[in-house]
Amino acid sequence: MNRRVRIGVVGTGWWATQFHLPALLSNPWAEVTALADPSSDRLERGVRHFGIKKAYIDAQDLFASGLVDAVVIATPHATHYSLVKAALEQNLHVLCEKPFVLESRQGYELLKLARERSRHVVVGYTYQFTRHARIAREMVRQGKIGELLFVSGLFASMVEAYYRGDTREYDSVFHYPVSHPEPRTYSDPKLSGGGQAQTQISHAMNMVFWVTGRRPAEVHAFMANRDLAVDLIDAISYRFDNGALGTMGSTGSLRAGQPSQQEFRYYGTKGYVTQELIHGKLSFCSNDGDIETLPDLTPDEVYPAGAVSASLIDLIRGVGETMADAGTAVTTVAFVEAAYRSVATRTPVVIPPAVLESTA
Repeated sequence: MNRRVRIGVVGTGWWATQFHLPALLSNPWAEVTALADPSSDRLERGVRHFGIKKAYIDAQDLFASGLVDAVVIATPHATHYSLVKAALEQNLHVLCEKPFVLESRQGYELLKLARERSRHVVVGYTYQFTRHARIAREMVRQGKIGELLFVSGLFASMVEAYYRGDTREYDSVFHYPVSHPEPRTYSDPKLSGGGQAQTQISHAMNMVFWVTGRRPAEVHAFMANRDLAVDLIDAISYRFDNGALGTMGSTGSLRAGQPSQQEFRYYGTKGYVTQELIHGKLSFCSNDGDIETLPDLTPDEVYPAGAVSASLIDLIRGVGETMADAGTAVTTVAFVEAAYRSVATRTPVVIPPAVLESTA
């Protein structure tokens, strides 16, 4: 495709207006042709701020308009499945925010539909687009650490106010340019599907599966909601399909001004890799004691906000590749789904290999 890719954006809330739309409007190969949002107030704010001429209350009308080649879906988690499916049925390419969907069966269905329609689907996992992520993936997958033995993950973040529906509490931190999150978006499990596991662990474990190339085989989870309707603190143990073990700990209880922790350690028979996402650090330590420290990421490199949408545009144009494929995203959905089931049943949950075969 030699012309600009026509993009429609579904959802004009915080994430789309602070990240996706500015990135798309600055991309020389993208043309934002339409917006959609069921809230007329949010939609009007988006239209006015970005100067987009076509706007729809019903996303289905945007999908059928003939004005777009692809869509960005940045809406509450529970709406992703129906919107992605409808977009694919109109033969549109899709960027969907994470988590991709709330049930793995939905993810498999969408993967199958995208393949049948020869449409690209990418998911909003941004950290994979850093040079550190690519190097960590090479080190682990190409055997620099040897056989994978153990992965340790920690993701501590400032999101508790969202889970309480107090979305204005972070105004001084995020400086919302157009819209702030709606109170129910993260606090109501009917919309969010859950708390920390959906909002943050989905980020973390997608990185783990992307770096290692492994799949989860068994998950045992503990979660604490405190006084919330969704989980705030999660502790998950798991086993990979090759027998390696892992732990994932996460809390959303940090306060404004407290530094976040987003880090992973990949241990193997020859050494280990330490990856600190939020601080932009990466190092390798061999069993011989040799330490290789990579140059730190710059602040702009830590979170390349426009990289995911740029990758979709490049795929449509027939160039480049994505680091945020839907197959790995569905593997992540299966992991999170198993974690919630483990908490509900108070037992470990086995994920049969056949369940994840279609994500490859």
